[in-house]
Amino acid sequence: MSLPGLSHPSVLVPRPLRTELGRYPLLSRLSTPGIGRLALLAPSGYGKTTLLAQHARALERPLLWLSLTVSDSEVEFFLSSLRRAVSLLLGGSAPEREATPERTVDALATAVLERHADLPVYIDRTELLSRPTGQLLTLFLEPLWASRVIFSGVAMDALPLARWTAAGEVTVLGSADLAFSGPETDAFLQARDAPAELRATVTPLEGWPAGVSLAASGAQTTFEPADLMREALNVLPASLRDLLPDLSVLSEWHDDVVQALGLQLPAGWLDSLRRAGLPLTPLGRGWFRPHGLLLSTLDAELRRHAARFRDLHARQARRLADSDPLRALHHAGQARELPLILELAATVLPRLKDGREFALMHATLQTLDVPDPPPWWREYRAVARLEVGEVAAGEQELRDLHAQGLTTALGFTALTLLATRRGDAREQLRLAELGLALFPPDETRSLALQRAVALISLGQVHEGLDVCEAAAAQARQRNAPLEEAAALTMGQYAYQMLGRWDERRRAVERADALLEEQRQQVRRVPLLNILADEALYAGDTAGAARSVAQALRIAESQNPVMVAQVLLSRAQIEVADRDLNGAAGSVQQALDCIRRMDLTVLEPFALLARFELCTYLGQADAAEEAFGQAAARLAAQGSQSLLPFYAALRAWAQQDWEAARQGFLEATHRISRSHPARAELYLMELRRREGPLGPADADRARELCRTVAVTTLTLDEHALVPLARALTDLQPDHPLSALLGRAAPPPLPASGPPAPERHAAERPAAVTAALHVRVLGALGAAAGDRPVRLTLAKSAEVLVWLAWHGAGSSAEIMNDLWSGSRERRHHEYFRVAVRKLRASLVQAAGWSFDPVPYDGQRYRLHPDVQVRLDARTFVTLIGEGRVEEALALYLGEPLPGLEGDWAQDLREQLRSAMLAAVLDAANTPGEAALAGLRRAAQLEPTDEAVNLALIEALLPDRPRDALGAFRTYARHLRAQLDEDVPGAVVRRLKARGLPLT
Repeated sequence: MSLPGLSHPSVLVPRPLRTELGRYPLLSRLSTPGIGRLALLAPSGYGKTTLLAQHARALERPLLWLSLTVSDSEVEFFLSSLRRAVSLLLGGSAPEREATPERTVDALATAVLERHADLPVYIDRTELLSRPTGQLLTLFLEPLWASRVIFSGVAMDALPLARWTAAGEVTVLGSADLAFSGPETDAFLQARDAPAELRATVTPLEGWPAGVSLAASGAQTTFEPADLMREALNVLPASLRDLLPDLSVLSEWHDDVVQALGLQLPAGWLDSLRRAGLPLTPLGRGWFRPHGLLLSTLDAELRRHAARFRDLHARQARRLADSDPLRALHHAGQARELPLILELAATVLPRLKDGREFALMHATLQTLDVPDPPPWWREYRAVARLEVGEVAAGEQELRDLHAQGLTTALGFTALTLLATRRGDAREQLRLAELGLALFPPDETRSLALQRAVALISLGQVHEGLDVCEAAAAQARQRNAPLEEAAALTMGQYAYQMLGRWDERRRAVERADALLEEQRQQVRRVPLLNILADEALYAGDTAGAARSVAQALRIAESQNPVMVAQVLLSRAQIEVADRDLNGAAGSVQQALDCIRRMDLTVLEPFALLARFELCTYLGQADAAEEAFGQAAARLAAQGSQSLLPFYAALRAWAQQDWEAARQGFLEATHRISRSHPARAELYLMELRRREGPLGPADADRARELCRTVAVTTLTLDEHALVPLARALTDLQPDHPLSALLGRAAPPPLPASGPPAPERHAAERPAAVTAALHVRVLGALGAAAGDRPVRLTLAKSAEVLVWLAWHGAGSSAEIMNDLWSGSRERRHHEYFRVAVRKLRASLVQAAGWSFDPVPYDGQRYRLHPDVQVRLDARTFVTLIGEGRVEEALALYLGEPLPGLEGDWAQDLREQLRSAMLAAVLDAANTPGEAALAGLRRAAQLEPTDEAVNLALIEALLPDRPRDALGAFRTYARHLRAQLDEDVPGAVVRRLKARGLPLT
């Protein structure tokens, strides 16, 4: 395919100057064998471009030349520039654009390699790269290892110059190397027919080539560089000199461009400038690039004529509007042409946002003076601020817009991300649902995934997972790998909440592979972090460290919001390597980053990591402070899932064995990669103190060590060494034997030496037989201090039936569980289910009695077992008017997976009790009542009474939120029931002021 603009000056090697000095010693250094990459790094005026062009012209072979412009800080423009350069090299063709910028530069590099295995590459003016375009250039050059690459620029901050230099891959030549030597200065002056006495006057310039050149043109050398430039300009005829400031709006000069801009310069003006010795680099085909010092001097002069300055910049903005909108926007800003600024920004800002070029977006907006900007401008500005770390200012602007009802889908997405970072899943869900209700589907794909994550966080895991899996499947059908990766990344959270670790790992690996294929390194950071955790818990500490190092390197330069999370992962690896000082440092760095970036959701994790470290090191006061702060943060976020395990660790350190037992028991029911397994090991250690362990215990501990590698138990060593010793006596090759001889002696507590291990008579008595049964949102049970593993679904249903009813005959139970069936096979299945239930309870608790006795007439749970059923507790709390506490227990659909009529009836009873309590509480207006209505609407999205109450409660003060709630209700009715909102409800809400059309 032929590309336009092949004669663009940015891809042409500059032509020689009339009196150009051949830099032969430097050219020899640039041609030294074995040097793959060279960097000419020096201020303006040191002849970098001239030297680069001399070297390129001397080769007389195919090469790739790219001289960057201001607009090459933007990804789209840079890709066009690179494609032009490649197209010129390949004779007028270049690969088409790929799905991502990274894949595009891969394709360009591949096309170059197919034709040129050893290619000279020249990149001029590297200071104009942004970090994203610098990374794309680096990616393009990666395959070209056999090529000679030479960079030149005033700065190279966007390139990994330090890493290349440290690895010996780049040789840097600075200003001292590029300055004219004494003989070169003499040769240059002689070529310009400068008087001999000038040699002494240019000595103070210390070989600065531009200064020597200006001095040779007749300028005095006792002034600043700008004074030298003005002296050189003043030798021009007045008819030309007076018009030159107009040229400051052009970064490249050509007769056609000057005419297009409407400038009236005398014929032969370029030749006059060259003869006067002004620093102009000839680019070929009539193009010249003025030196930066020349442009800045002319710009300063043009600014003295404000009307002319603004008029010329406005003309240049309109000329560039189609071909280079970012540069055009800069000129419009200089002209202060508000309509033109807004018109161009409406094109530029979405493009920068879609390319995640937030730093460039922020910098661009800062340069533009727009009084009373429109809402969409403010929204982009707020998003840019959030992403570059100005969180408070960005959030305030978003909140102001939202309060005025001016938020678009972009703002809603930003607000949901803020809620996510702060751990406020309810607010995240509310905003996502509102945004989905207000805007069309093609604008809200990100909001749909945010809604899914919020549902998962709030316990509606399967509904959230369904959304993610559907989104991933649709993206796969559309061949949209980035969207598929995003859906898989969100979906892995659901697998984590469900404890489906293998499925989670496969989803993460698939998403990471998609992103790596698309060369999306920034988006890989959270996935690399998860893969590091997987490696760590599998015992591959080195592999985990490699993933974390890669993730941290990317995050620090491109994705600062992820740095804290990666640092916490690094701390875990350092703990596994027993580098506790390093781990403490990583945790502190993470906390600093969290507070700087306002990542409230992560703060409890960092504080609890500090608590564990301080506890292990015997720093009781610091541990207590960290635990208290973490507990307060978790309470504020409404999240308590982490606390039982850490509260148990705290109780253990305080030798409060009963509190530790209860906390660890609760932790075994929580979804976590490591806490349930660690909690079981602590509970096993408590049982060891009460009596000898057996082979079954050793087998169970071995199974737990397949969940969490022994290397991750460093901070548990003080507590678990006696357990490891006992299990090793039973099985000499037991995995926990790795703890023996590895642990340091436990630190002395502040109160004195640790208490000696108790004799059997002194050991704490076994807790009263207790059976915890959960049915609200998930089915599960724990007997004593051990989780019950119910291997048969009907056994679980029998347990729930007995826990709710107390006792029943086989006929009563079978009537409910098998719909009244009297078939022999169902009788046999019932007896098997009861036997399996007994075995599971005895195996978990070690009870010596039959936990499900049958007296010849009725089955019941043993009277010595204290049954604690969450549904009973829920009903009790509702009866006492403690609605908020009751809703905290109601995590999702009751009795999930149970389909019998009795289960449906009980489910409806609990549902009705929840809805009635919420509606009753709504009679007392306030935030608590609103929160209850929102929660009920999330749990029962098609219930008319709750949705109507929520909408009417929002209407007086939050009409936009009320409209969003209505649309969410309508969407759920259509999706789940294929119905519309009843006409009576619509008429009622219209009458009350809801703006429905």
